[in-house]
Amino acid sequence: MIKKLVINNFKSIKHLEMGCSNMNLFIGTNSSGKSSIMQSLLFVGQNMEAACGLNGDFLSLGSLEENRCIYADKNKKEICVTIEDEEEEWIFVKLFSKDEKLTLDRDYSQNREENKLFSQFNVQDRMIQYLSCHRLGPQSVYQKYMGLNEKIGNNGEYAIAYLDHHGTDVLETSLCKGTQDYTLLGQVNWWLSYIMDTEISTEEISGTDLVKASYLMHDLQNVRPENVGSGVSYLISILILCLSSPEKSVLVIENPEIHLHPSAQAKVCEFLYFMAESGRQLFVESHSDHIFNGFRAGIATGEMEKAKINMQFVRLNEEHITETIYVEVGRMGRIENQQKDLFDQFDLDMNRMIGIRG
Repeated sequence: MIKKLVINNFKSIKHLEMGCSNMNLFIGTNSSGKSSIMQSLLFVGQNMEAACGLNGDFLSLGSLEENRCIYADKNKKEICVTIEDEEEEWIFVKLFSKDEKLTLDRDYSQNREENKLFSQFNVQDRMIQYLSCHRLGPQSVYQKYMGLNEKIGNNGEYAIAYLDHHGTDVLETSLCKGTQDYTLLGQVNWWLSYIMDTEISTEEISGTDLVKASYLMHDLQNVRPENVGSGVSYLISILILCLSSPEKSVLVIENPEIHLHPSAQAKVCEFLYFMAESGRQLFVESHSDHIFNGFRAGIATGEMEKAKINMQFVRLNEEHITETIYVEVGRMGRIENQQKDLFDQFDLDMNRMIGIRG
């Protein structure tokens, strides 16, 4: 598991060192650097097998000059990311310009094949996966992935086809809820029912490279995705990606709350923690106070272990450089180090309603 992340000269990040845990949540204002932290992991992942720099399987960010921190030393035309695990094994990836030539360096604490972090970032084995905020909404049909190694897709575009193909796969015990069905489809439906009171079924369209999905809602059967609501479609790819992920994998997920009611968001928070407890490591970006408060409530009730949750408030300092603040959750879920813009808008609005001006 990644225990430490160090980023240098990337976008608004001049230098950042951050401890990591099982469940890592990044919150903060827009354009403060949350996505950049997530992208630093994807930058490492897409450069493990072959050097592709900033443009590869996960990211397409353009040139080094576009992404180098403008507040860093102008002579340092480089981006560097280091990840370190609990046994102090590390991987260092540096993209730099020398003599007008773009070069990528990778260094390891020991032989690459023996480095545990290297295997943890194996893209082909789906050991690092990414689900963007642009993931696929409801569709009449879904495309199969026709490559050698099946994928969910960065936008979840192959998730339904993956579920259709692997729905009967039996999952490990740590991933199973209930006592009825331990298959991938069964567990996807357990969580889908718990969160949204809905279940999914899939069907391959004969003679094509397409799959269709339908839903069971309350007493209604064979409901088309377009008639269920966008929230279910945005959620389903998260469930499929996480529950099908290999043990010890790294899961990078943007905005799991998209199109979900607050009560559903709180249950998604439970799901994310469940996955983090199962031996996967999650890095999640969110703008939802319901996701944030879900973890606070879990810590307060003892249902979630505080040490396994790393919530980082991301902001720009006075020099417009990204900095992170570990959110300290105390007794009864109290935030012990409240910051401006740390989900304080509700209190600000309530003060306005009763005539208190800040």
